[in-house]
Amino acid sequence: MLSDVVDIVPKLRSKHLRFLKILARLLRRYRYVPIYVVSNRLGLKSYFVRKIAEYLSKYGLIEIRKREYEGYGLTTRGLDLLALHVLGGLVDIRRVAKRFDVGKEADIHICYTGDGTPYIVKVFRLGRTSFKKVRSVRPGYYTSAGGWLLLNIKAAGKEYEILQRLWNAGVSVPKPIAKAYHMILMEYVPGKELHKVQLASPKDVFIEIVREILKAYYTAGIVHADLSEYNVLVDERNFEVWLIDWPQWLDVDHIEAQDYLRKDIEQIIRFFNRKYRIPMNELWGIFEGVHREYKLMGGSGETH
Repeated sequence: MLSDVVDIVPKLRSKHLRFLKILARLLRRYRYVPIYVVSNRLGLKSYFVRKIAEYLSKYGLIEIRKREYEGYGLTTRGLDLLALHVLGGLVDIRRVAKRFDVGKEADIHICYTGDGTPYIVKVFRLGRTSFKKVRSVRPGYYTSAGGWLLLNIKAAGKEYEILQRLWNAGVSVPKPIAKAYHMILMEYVPGKELHKVQLASPKDVFIEIVREILKAYYTAGIVHADLSEYNVLVDERNFEVWLIDWPQWLDVDHIEAQDYLRKDIEQIIRFFNRKYRIPMNELWGIFEGVHREYKLMGGSGETH
């Protein structure tokens, strides 16, 4: 559990962190980094390298390989620790709560600083489930020494970049604060998933969601491309909404951007029609009204 890893961080000294960082830097080249490489990078004799490795292995941070050649591999737990160490240098992370949400590609945790300030930590976990299925659609897995660890680092980097772009354009997303390896640190938002709330004024919330979809499209030049009631957060007190989970985003110049924009809108309209019995033609009419506002403000292009 991620909460357990937080407790390990204070137990490590600089030499332990340097060891882990070496393994992380060499993910592209080695699944198991040979002992002589680690020894050279650390400037220590093999005897001391083995002592450090045994200590890290005790906490599940590395794997020790002894067949064919002696080497060390970074574990998911080890990567978690490195990421938390980096983020802990930015905010005083003292406690990580249990998983707030579990998705196909990532876990969402709420973490707290010493004074109780909450933050969101998104941890990418590609390859965690249905390994055979994922492996079949990702044949490159075996061609990369870093495997899923490296893919998770790349996925976090891409989503962090797009969150920055959206935030800077004024789109309502949780504010991205930092990226560390496979984790993204964000400001906490007091929202619940759209499908988990019972809205007193569903039309008002629908309008806010449409505005954010169009703001992302016209201002940031981005289409979510996988929007549904599962990745819209709503604050029931004031109707504020946030759009989350952007790994499948498309640039508006993409040949299929218009099609996916329509699919996003249709998915949200179907949800409000199904749960709140608002007629489809009324919802489309509301959408068209908001869309006209954006055209008058300088937007262009058709969504359907």
